[in-house]
Amino acid sequence: MKHFFFLMQCGPVAGLLLILLWLAGPAARAQAPAWQTAMAAGQSSGQYSRTPKTATDANGNIYVAGDFVGTVTFGAISLTSAGSNDVFVAKWDPLAARFLWAQRAGGAGYDHCNGLATTGTSVYLTGYFMSTTCNFGSTALLNAGDRDGFLTKLTDMGTSGTISWAKQLGGAGFDEAFNVVASGANVYVTGEFAGQVAFGSFSLASYGLDDGYVAKLTDAGTTASFVWVQAIQGGGSDGGTALALNGTSLYVAGYFSGSAQCGGYGGLGLNSSGNADVFVAKLVDAGSTGGFEWARSGGGPSDDKPHDIAVEGTNVYVAGQYEGGPPRFGLTTLPVGTWNSIFVAKLTDNGARTGFTWAWGAGGSNGQSDALALVARGPYVYAAGYFSGTITLGTTTLTGGMFLCKLVDAGSSYSFAWAQSTDAAGATALALFGNRLYVAGALPTTTAFGSLIVPNTGTTPLGFLASLTDPALTATTAAWGTLSFSLAPNPAHTATTVQLPAVPAAPAAILTLTDALGRLVHTETLPLPATGLRHALDLKGLAPGVYAVQVRAGAVTATQRLVVE
Repeated sequence: MKHFFFLMQCGPVAGLLLILLWLAGPAARAQAPAWQTAMAAGQSSGQYSRTPKTATDANGNIYVAGDFVGTVTFGAISLTSAGSNDVFVAKWDPLAARFLWAQRAGGAGYDHCNGLATTGTSVYLTGYFMSTTCNFGSTALLNAGDRDGFLTKLTDMGTSGTISWAKQLGGAGFDEAFNVVASGANVYVTGEFAGQVAFGSFSLASYGLDDGYVAKLTDAGTTASFVWVQAIQGGGSDGGTALALNGTSLYVAGYFSGSAQCGGYGGLGLNSSGNADVFVAKLVDAGSTGGFEWARSGGGPSDDKPHDIAVEGTNVYVAGQYEGGPPRFGLTTLPVGTWNSIFVAKLTDNGARTGFTWAWGAGGSNGQSDALALVARGPYVYAAGYFSGTITLGTTTLTGGMFLCKLVDAGSSYSFAWAQSTDAAGATALALFGNRLYVAGALPTTTAFGSLIVPNTGTTPLGFLASLTDPALTATTAAWGTLSFSLAPNPAHTATTVQLPAVPAAPAAILTLTDALGRLVHTETLPLPATGLRHALDLKGLAPGVYAVQVRAGAVTATQRLVVE
């Protein structure tokens, strides 16, 4: 079946705008933030590496995952592939500015990473392997056919990571796992399969060319077991490509052709308006069982496919690619593209009344473009991908390479906040931590991220990780957590006192101080006793100005503005 990849074209560097920060006061206006960091995420020795996925944990560590050929280095850590393509995952500490550990998995054949998720100290990878024997630490998976999906867990022990278990997702046909999400011990994976496939004691058989699936596993530490599996089946080609989790609500996006049923025969029916259409569906996890609650479709006469999904409250966002057109999402019809165009669409989860609320589409002048990554927080929606030629996003015209844009959801409509690009790069993943937005992908040549240069002296693609700070996220961070703290005095001269209540299951708090350009000034980890925390923050030597104080305890974060006089 299809393998989602992308074409990357070279072009001149688009001009990057300076930040007008929220921290500077009410006169600040939203403009495209400047890149603050950019680096190779796996420096290959003249061969191949790419970074299609990235994720963060509760402490702000960044994980990058992908595949590589030959030898790839992450700082002082080197990995060497066993054959054609191997899978890697590495942990980056942004405060120490170094990679803490990296691990590989694979065999003599072509093995590929599609998905990455973290929860607590658990790191999950999914994808497919074509090696006859694929090694995940001490676990060897044997290929049952053309290609098989896999799901593996690593345990993060701080400065090292070890593979705990691996599961095979496939049979004699063409099988693949596209995405994974996790919360606590619950792990969910989606993908496609052909023929007969076993998920533990559960068995599925495809109706058409290939069908989609969503499966739940329970992670028991050193092993895992399947709890339930649901199928997306029809007479054509169907598959699940992206997952998002909100409590017990699991949202899946994928593609189907002809007619399909979510939940197998007799389930929720879908009918495409052309070749392949987009579907978005909601499942409810009831523990030992899971079932579809609703399913909606959108698309046009040609192939339309989603690549990522995000959920924020009752708002569900999906992004991907459509061919030609015009595709229809609810009452919105997008413009006809020259070939492949990008789309972002919103659904509002109202149970049986759920439908598409708005949709946006655009295409590059040379006919190749795709939205591969999507994240959302509050009213802000960020999309990234690639395009060729020129593309107009909102009122901004970009030239060649990677795009990153921000939309503001106004309920029944949207507006563009900003858009920017780099030359010769393609973005495949986005992740948020606090007010920092991380972008990962691949670049075929030396690439400029504003004034930052990531060299690639080889002839094959190189994985990258870049970041920027969006001041609007700083302004809204406290609203999205359940954490509150006080700063007094504020304004301050030489010191201020941070007072923080106790946070259940959080024995420590991470305090960071950044300046008006988002640059890290100070960080420290503080014990958080059951009686709360009172800590004097030394400000001596700081230039007068506006700063941001962020406190993170467990999974909650709050940020306040601090004025130093």
